[in-house]
Amino acid sequence: MLAFAIGPIATAGLGLVTVPVIAWVFPPADVGRLNIVQIAVSFGVLLFNLGLDRAYVREYHEWNDRGALLKACFAPGLALMLLAMLFTMPIDKQLADWLFGLGHTAYYWTLVACVVVSFISRFLSLILRMQDRGMAFSMSQILPKVILLLAVGVLALPVFSRSFGALEAAYLASLLSVLFVYSLNTWREWSPALRAPVSRAQVRGLINYGAPLIFAGVAYWGLDATSTLALRSLSSLPELAIYSVSMSFAGVGVVFQTIFTVLWAPMVYKWVANGVDMRRVDHIAHQALAVVCTLWVLSGTMSWLIDFILPAHYHQVKYLMLCCIGEPLLYTLSEVTCVGIGITRRSMLSLWSTVAALLVNVVISVWLVPGYGAAGAVVANSIAFLAFFVARTEASAHVWRPFPRARLYVFVTAMVGLSIATLVLGPRAPVQVGLVWLALLPVVIWCFRVEWAAMHASLRQALKSERAYPEPEPEEVPGSLP
Repeated sequence: MLAFAIGPIATAGLGLVTVPVIAWVFPPADVGRLNIVQIAVSFGVLLFNLGLDRAYVREYHEWNDRGALLKACFAPGLALMLLAMLFTMPIDKQLADWLFGLGHTAYYWTLVACVVVSFISRFLSLILRMQDRGMAFSMSQILPKVILLLAVGVLALPVFSRSFGALEAAYLASLLSVLFVYSLNTWREWSPALRAPVSRAQVRGLINYGAPLIFAGVAYWGLDATSTLALRSLSSLPELAIYSVSMSFAGVGVVFQTIFTVLWAPMVYKWVANGVDMRRVDHIAHQALAVVCTLWVLSGTMSWLIDFILPAHYHQVKYLMLCCIGEPLLYTLSEVTCVGIGITRRSMLSLWSTVAALLVNVVISVWLVPGYGAAGAVVANSIAFLAFFVARTEASAHVWRPFPRARLYVFVTAMVGLSIATLVLGPRAPVQVGLVWLALLPVVIWCFRVEWAAMHASLRQALKSERAYPEPEPEEVPGSLP
């Protein structure tokens, strides 16, 4: 777990450096355009993998020929992606103008390159994850942040032009670096997949599992991207830049989300395959709630520090980020509480839960964004992800088994409400609002004292077991020294 945690933690730390550097070097309009690139890349990966990345994780322990499994999951999406590239060739200039407000086709094709690279990297990263190669996985996450930071630092020199094209090229270079590292670390797995035989029946079975997840994935992308699209169409690029920087400072929640989601799904399916008592999920849900609330309160307590690292026109970020951090934290918590959907293979429920939250986000965004810009967008986002959490949790309890949920709902609703109140009242009473968040820290620690004690005991037991585990004796190989 620590090996897998290094990557997200270091990435978040680098993000706290990279985001301010980009904000100082490039104008807000270009920062907003970079957010559009990132949203478009995430959409491309979600759409073209056809839900087969989830199928790869779900079936990894069931297939004997894992090279064939990789090929069966990768090939359909690659074919669809190449077909989409052919169809968009005649309208590339119009797409560039619609996305970025700049009608240069080079911007669109650089975006396409980013999508292709990220699509391939997605499947190669799953190989490292399923083999529990945590350190290699973490290093591959850190490298693109380092490359992007170095590239932006070079672009800050007077001899270079600070254009959106240069910023987009730097982002592509960071993605190419991680693809190169993934390719080196997994060549023993993906090279046999090139020659592995795959039947249509096998591909069809995987697609049948992944098909509902395609729509669920696209719906989740819509849920995640609604604020960006609403700001692009109903507000301005500077407001989009403020929103983008605010989301970047929700890195603490993203660290927790990344570590947890990387470890959680494969571990749960292994428990199911081994017949483990799944009532342990109830305890894990409340332990995750303890971490979520503590991270939320810590972010509220420390948010005033953002003023010291960003330009003056980003002064709103310290208030907006508390609503933004709700997205990764609520998503992570829902991954625990919705485990029954995956276990029972009721994938359509994930789709309907996401669609319901998407509708909430769209309605509130259309209502608030024209008048309040980035502030309206983050409020819509936080309420929508609260609805997303509740919908997934209730669906899981319905199809799998009932479990205690009232405490979960009370605490997450309180966190969302306090974040919105901070956004509204913070500019008028910043000191008082900061003191409220500081006072909540001991309250949260006390309310979850049982969960903290359980996690501490589990960690001590794990460390004790690790120290007591004997080193394996070296095997004697014929013809070698004993």
